[in-house]
Amino acid sequence: METSLQIAPNLAAVLLMLLGGAALLFPKTMAAFVGLGPIAPVGISEIRSTLGSFFLGLGAACLWLQSTDAFTVLGVASLVAAAVRLISSIVDRSVTLKNIGGVVAEACLGALFLLSWMRQA
Repeated sequence: METSLQIAPNLAAVLLMLLGGAALLFPKTMAAFVGLGPIAPVGISEIRSTLGSFFLGLGAACLWLQSTDAFTVLGVASLVAAAVRLISSIVDRSVTLKNIGGVVAEACLGALFLLSWMRQA
């Protein structure tokens, strides 16, 4: 059980880094997947930096620091993102399979990050 609790937040960090790496290497594909489209080259730079290197850096920092506080910050942020996506889907009338998948993915990522609390107990 303890091994799973140690692995879970690290797995979440690796998944976040994979998402970031995909956005860094394939910005147009990742943007299109989430319904965005850069209208100028600066838009591609924004996708690489905001969706790419930011996620990559956050995940790497968690892996490096191995801090419950760092994992908790990303866990809470992921759960808030899931809640906002759910509310936005309803308010904006955009309840789609992609949005539901996003809610589930963000909630699962948040839960994996928050399992870091269990390993210190």
